[in-house]
Parts: sequence; C-alpha cells; structure tokens
Amino acid sequence: MESTNLFIIFLTGLTTGGLTCLALQGGLLTSVIAKREEKLVSTLASSKKKIKAIIARNEVTRQPARPAGGSTSTQFLPVVSFLTSKLLVHTLLGFFLGLLGTTISLSPVTRGWLEVFIGIYLFGIAGNLLHLHPLFRYFVITPPKFLAKLAKNESKSNSIFAPALLGLMTIFLPCAVTQAMEVVAIGTGNPLYGAAIMFAFVLGTSPTFLIFGFLLNQGAGWFRKYFPTIAATGMFGMSIFSINGGAGLMGSPYTIQNFWEAATTGTSSTTDNNTAVLGNNIQTATITAFDSGYSPRNITLKQSIPAKIKIVTNRVSSCARAFVIPALNISKLLPSTGETIVEFTPTRTGPLAFSCSMGMYTGRFNIIN
Repeated sequence: MESTNLFIIFLTGLTTGGLTCLALQGGLLTSVIAKREEKLVSTLASSKKKIKAIIARNEVTRQPARPAGGSTSTQFLPVVSFLTSKLLVHTLLGFFLGLLGTTISLSPVTRGWLEVFIGIYLFGIAGNLLHLHPLFRYFVITPPKFLAKLAKNESKSNSIFAPALLGLMTIFLPCAVTQAMEVVAIGTGNPLYGAAIMFAFVLGTSPTFLIFGFLLNQGAGWFRKYFPTIAATGMFGMSIFSINGGAGLMGSPYTIQNFWEAATTGTSSTTDNNTAVLGNNIQTATITAFDSGYSPRNITLKQSIPAKIKIVTNRVSSCARAFVIPALNISKLLPSTGETIVEFTPTRTGPLAFSCSMGMYTGRFNIIN
C-alpha cells in the first residue's frame, strides 16, 4: 500500500474529491459566512458614530465606501480557518487510521455497507436542503450543545472560531471519495503514511472550497440563491453513486453497470466473456486491470476446481488497483505495473462478483457445474 502515489491522491482531491466534499460540506461554510456578514451589518447599523466616521474618512480620501461585508482579506478568514482546521483534523485522522490498520482490516462487505450508509445520508441531506419533507431535518448533524455554547460565547475570535469548529466537524461528514481515502489510509498499516494520504487528499480539495468562498464573499446573490439546489443535485447524484458502489462491493449483481450492460448488449450476449482454461486439477484465467475497469468482466469457472486468476496491470493508478472478491473476503492491492495471482476454489454455482475497492468497476465469475 505504501507504493500509493501521493500526487495521484492529491489530484483525486483536486477533481472529484473537491466537488463531492463541497456538495456535502459547502452548506456548513455557507452558514458561517452568512452569519458573520449579518453580524457585521448589524454592528455597523447600530453604531452611527462608526458609520459617520467611515463616511468622513471616505470624503477626506475621496475613496468609495466599502461594503458592510469588510475587506476581501477579512472575508477570506472564515474560509481559511475552516480549511486549516479541516486539514489538521484529517491529517490526525489519517495517522490514527494508519495505526488502526496495523491491527485490523475492513472487509469488502463492511466497506460496502459503509458506502450504502453514506449514500442514504447524502440523500437525506439533499432532501433537507430542498425542504422536501420535515423528516429530512433529522439528517442534519448539529454540534454538541457545549461546543455551540462555547462558540457563541466567543467575542472577538468568534468569526474565526466558528468556521474552525465546523472544519473540525467535517471529520464526521465524509463524502464517498473521502471514505475511500480513509480505507486506503487504513490499508497502509503505517501511521505516518496514513497521515500523508489524508493530508494530500484534503489539500487537493482546498482550491474548490476557496473558489466557493470567493464567490460567496463577492456577494454573488445568484450563487447564494441557487447553491442549495446545485448542492442538492450533486448530493443526489453522489447518493446514487455511493449506494451503487456499496452494492458492488457487497457482491450484488444489481448495479447500474450490470443493468446498463444487460440493456445495451442483451442478457444472452457473450461479449467480454471468457472461459477459464482447465489444466491438471486446476483452472486458470487472466484479467487485465485498466484505469477504467477490468477485462474480461465475465469469466466462466468450474465448481469445486481450484482457480488461479492472474491479474495484469500496466501503469494503473485508479481504484482498479484494489481488487476484491467480496463473498470470499479476498482483497488484493495490485502493483501499478506487474502481475498478481489470486487463488480460490469455487464452492457453489452462480455468479461470484469481483470489483475495485469503491465498487465502481465490477465483473463476475460465472460458476458452473
């Protein structure tokens, strides 16, 4: 696992990770910035002397009055505070996950249930954003009362402490991609490398949040108005993606990929279907892993005959490197380039699913008599 490329992890955060995390956590940052601006407006409105002083100063210097929201640098402080605390807490999380990985390992089925749970949670958050039903308000996680009271009692440092507190709380709101990175951190079995993985990933997500904060701070009314709808749409999509990935990790044949394949090629199609080669008391097959999945995706095996599956990789950097057979609790981290042997004996007929560690790329062994 330590051969995992930190730069690839950074790029994952910069692209899909940033968007999915923003869909789930952007509402937290929005509320903090909105409340801070309301406080500034209220303070200026209640202090006529300060307003007159600002007007007088502007007349002397012949500069236009600044908006009540404050300077750009001041407006960015909540965003920086949020991201800094988020980066620190996830780096610490990576350290402890790497430490945890020295003693335990999550099974593919367990990871699948986690993805399904996160998918359901994403759906609930999206429903709450759109006010679809009062039931969805129970999906919103609020900080403990003592932390909320502590933040409220802060005076001068309140505007910085509040977003920092919510940045720390993002550890309890992982998106599907963050969860995948946490699994990778556990798989390292190395506290320092686990910390490095989470640091690289969260650092990659930061530019997306900075752009988001910039749009909010520039007073883009349209952005504030439509962001809940945009975020909810993204979360609905990620909910389907997460549940589908979880189903794939649990070995379920009922995934979007399989439905799409059946609809486009027909259930009787033999496309991308290979039969294992029978030898002396053993059957062999070869699977090639690509960044976009596996080929072939359907392999026919004989029941009760030991199988030896060779998996070939060539400069693979996606999650296809993490090859799992959920029903057999088999999990292999493939090298970026090389060959890996997976051995097992099919004990019953029917489909036996395999997939990547996120359930995105799937395939199956068809076990026959």
